[in-house]
Amino acid sequence: MINKIIAIQGNNPSKLKPETDTSIFLASEMQKKNYKIFHYEPKDLSIIDSKVIADGYFIKFNYKEKKFFKILKKQRLNLIKCEFILIRQDPPFNLQYIST
Repeated sequence: MINKIIAIQGNNPSKLKPETDTSIFLASEMQKKNYKIFHYEPKDLSIIDSKVIADGYFIKFNYKEKKFFKILKKQRLNLIKCEFILIRQDPPFNLQYIST
């Protein structure tokens, strides 16, 4: 059974611009295919007992609302449960993103 979870490592959603940010577009398209979106920042990524773990939250995006995202559930997630991981950051880039 495939876990229908997509993880996005990226900037805090409050800093994103829904009209231009492709991360939101990609996440919205995956939501249409019944994927759950898990979001975390690089600072929240750890290796614990040989597992890659992220402290983040499940999130839902909606272009039609003024506040275009809603945090559904905060949790710690083993990223092996994700089908895909999208790593995304707006410039300027830093070594934290490159090293993850």
